[in-house]
Amino acid sequence: MSRQPGVGREPPFFVGYLPTPRPLVAFLAVVTVVATGLAVGAGIAIVLAQQDHGTGRFLPGYQTLQGVIQTDPYPVLRMPGSTVALAGLGKRGVQSRAARLAGKPVQLGGRFLARDAGAADLLQVGGRVKFRELEDPGDLADWTPAPDRVLGTFRLKGEIVDSKCYLGAMRPGRGKVHLACASLCIMGGIPPMFVVHGDGQSPELLLLAGPDGGPVPPGVLEQVALYVELQGELLARDDLLIFRVDPASLRVL
Repeated sequence: MSRQPGVGREPPFFVGYLPTPRPLVAFLAVVTVVATGLAVGAGIAIVLAQQDHGTGRFLPGYQTLQGVIQTDPYPVLRMPGSTVALAGLGKRGVQSRAARLAGKPVQLGGRFLARDAGAADLLQVGGRVKFRELEDPGDLADWTPAPDRVLGTFRLKGEIVDSKCYLGAMRPGRGKVHLACASLCIMGGIPPMFVVHGDGQSPELLLLAGPDGGPVPPGVLEQVALYVELQGELLARDDLLIFRVDPASLRVL
């Protein structure tokens, strides 16, 4: 008796050492295309869902500056009408060099970092211009930087960051994913800043200081990369804002 077509036939079955049955080849091709499309779509969705890490970057061009060095709470260069926070190359600050030149007219060079259309600036010191005392200070010899202006006492919510990475040396440069790097940078002498976000506005960056105007106490810096609340006195040193925080006011949110 003849066998009817399709009756009694075994379904296609894959055997590793035999050629793949033609029906399975077609099925696997469809599965591969669908799986690839889903993976690509998921990748695009993940990228689009990522938070915007801002426009932090090194600004083009090498800058040579002259001014007077101040070291509290962290090294800054005072120039007529402007104050710039300073950091060294890599994860290092410039505390040791600045301490030798505190209160003196100096020349130094480096590259600026800026974020969100220049919301704050930091100069990475290094390169072809040596950080040194000016032999001929000129007008700086008789110039005295203006005292800090007290803006009041505030309780603010924000994130403690290392200024260099946040301003563009590394991205995202903030949040828990950046915790280890931020901790190492601050331990190395990079000035810590407090990022305060406003409604629909660019973040405000405040240079952190202790209650006496010196460096921030270690207990506060242990909360780097976390969203916290701090209270303290806000000062304006030219165009640089400094937040003298009370360690006892720290509250992790």
